[in-house]
Amino acid sequence: MYGIWGKGLSNEKNITLAFRLDLQKECDCTVRVSAAAHYKLYADGKLCFFGPERTASNRISIKTLALTGKVIVAEVTHIGVPTYAYMMRPPFFYASVKTKRATYSTHDFSCFRLRDRVQKTPRYSYQRGFCEIYDIAGGREALYLGCDMGDSLPVERVKLLPRCKKELSVPRYALHRPQSVVESGRVRVDATRPVWRDGLHALVGKKLGGFAESEWQACSTDDASRFVFIPDGKQGQYRYITLDMGRAITGFFELTVKARAAGKVYVLFDEILRDVSARGESRVDFARNACSSVFLWNLSAAGEFTLCTAEPYTARYVSVVYCETADVHFALRDVENPDVAVRLECDDDDINRIARAAAATFAQNAVDILTDCPSRERTGWLSDSYFTSVAERYFTGDNKVERAFLDNFTYGLPSFLPKGMVPMAYPADDYDNVFIPNWAMWYVLEVEKYKRLYGTDRTVRRAKRNVAGIVRYFAGFENEWGLIEDLPGWIFVEWSAANNADHVCGINIPTNMCYAAMLVAAADILGCKRLREKAARVRKAVNEHAYNGTLYADNLVRDANNVPVPSGLFTEVCQYYAFWFDCAERETHAALYDLIMEKFGPHRAPNFMPEVAPPNAMYGVYMRVDLRMREGDRQAVLDECKAYFSEMARRTGTLWENNDARASCNHGFASYCIRWLVFALTGRDML
Repeated sequence: MYGIWGKGLSNEKNITLAFRLDLQKECDCTVRVSAAAHYKLYADGKLCFFGPERTASNRISIKTLALTGKVIVAEVTHIGVPTYAYMMRPPFFYASVKTKRATYSTHDFSCFRLRDRVQKTPRYSYQRGFCEIYDIAGGREALYLGCDMGDSLPVERVKLLPRCKKELSVPRYALHRPQSVVESGRVRVDATRPVWRDGLHALVGKKLGGFAESEWQACSTDDASRFVFIPDGKQGQYRYITLDMGRAITGFFELTVKARAAGKVYVLFDEILRDVSARGESRVDFARNACSSVFLWNLSAAGEFTLCTAEPYTARYVSVVYCETADVHFALRDVENPDVAVRLECDDDDINRIARAAAATFAQNAVDILTDCPSRERTGWLSDSYFTSVAERYFTGDNKVERAFLDNFTYGLPSFLPKGMVPMAYPADDYDNVFIPNWAMWYVLEVEKYKRLYGTDRTVRRAKRNVAGIVRYFAGFENEWGLIEDLPGWIFVEWSAANNADHVCGINIPTNMCYAAMLVAAADILGCKRLREKAARVRKAVNEHAYNGTLYADNLVRDANNVPVPSGLFTEVCQYYAFWFDCAERETHAALYDLIMEKFGPHRAPNFMPEVAPPNAMYGVYMRVDLRMREGDRQAVLDECKAYFSEMARRTGTLWENNDARASCNHGFASYCIRWLVFALTGRDML
């Protein structure tokens, strides 16, 4: 099977080609379509699909859609550099269109290069592709209506990879208008202000692909760095209006602009507002999440324009900065899982708000794979997926996105991985050739959960090879006690002191607790009793060597006699690991259990046991609330959900990566809290 691409353009970075088929009259048709890296499919100018549904490096996905229209257009953007959001592969476009009277192939489409997007720009983030900056001389209406576009480009054939079948729903693409105006005024440009720079700029050419600073044709964040915002001001080169979308929404930014003369339109956006103490600072911090969250459209003449981004982004708050001679209206077209249903309502407004936030968080992180966040990365991370997949069961009654996600791991995997290991995030390019061994353990745990809930289907059968390879891999690092020691890669416990180098070195105890649970899960998947026996030995060794009668140490390190001894380092999350992974039980470790549940947690006194570092969201908080659920204490579950999530739900309408707003405020795993809410209100558990 073959696709096409513009002749001689395969090595170009950050270019967009349009492929158009004019059916001469409006009709019903069936379209099968695929492209790399990403594409938008239109019928008579109406967005019908954003793809692809991402899959493994050695597969493509083909989407089948029933459409009605006269002119079918696919806008395909080739990023051309490694990213976490899309894997590097040769660019291509493939389609077939079937009507009642005729069938059309890829070669019946005309190809055009869309030059309104500026090619040589900075990267948007460390994990994603390029900033969207445009030089607009006219709209794309002629393209969508089948009008003259000049000569089409010659194309060349591209041999396609085998197909990977997907069974995913088409997203909603609903249009959202701003809910309110936060403030408005004028913007003055201060050329003396320093511009923002980050690793996503400095690392281009060293670690990241892209365009070096010397190559940039434009940089919207440089411009925005020099903006001075004057609320209710009368003087300044630009006007601005800061809008509130009501909650954080992921989608395409759409603007309608009536310009009476040439000028510029900027859009700055983020999930939260920042407090502004110094006059002149924007309340929208475009760089807060280490992203270049500024769009720029240069309008070269007067006219009416419909502007839209090529990819989805996440925002609750948007500052539109525009020239004096323009009228601008903003909207955001979402890209969300359409199968989500919020089935939870009670007489507590906080709980209802948290439930809606969980649903919104899940919907934006479960479109084609289970992603960590829809903003900075759009990446399918293991471990996160274990928790997000639970939310899928609650919100949709199914697991088709999880199935698509797990199936990707059973096709081709990156070649840099050691034998038996699986990638930490997939499909994604890894610039450092790094892997997280803990995430391989969570992969096994998720496959076992999948098997327990949905049976041994094709997904589980295909995963058995990975599971067996992971078991063999870890066996090579077992020490004299059966504990795994000195694991290579990035040892990840959680974003807290538990992940500091002195906590994870040597024999990391949370990792070994997870390892024991992984062995039990693998035993069930593979039908191997010996692995259960090995898990029991690991748990016994953890209790004999890491537990001091009061707390579990985070790790063991070898002394001068080469004997592993406790490091003397303790974290709250390590204690939760012990109970969550069944290395400790409430009956056998009653004092420790009472300590962590009564003295630790969201209401822990500031100076209580300072030698025990506090936890972050995943995993400490999540394991803690799960343990409350195991107790059957529905009121405690409810109270702790409110303590942890009320502010998040209020501020963004979504749930966050951390206990605070330092990073992503829309993180897939956080939607797991719907499980606790359902249990707290009904006593039911679907796991």
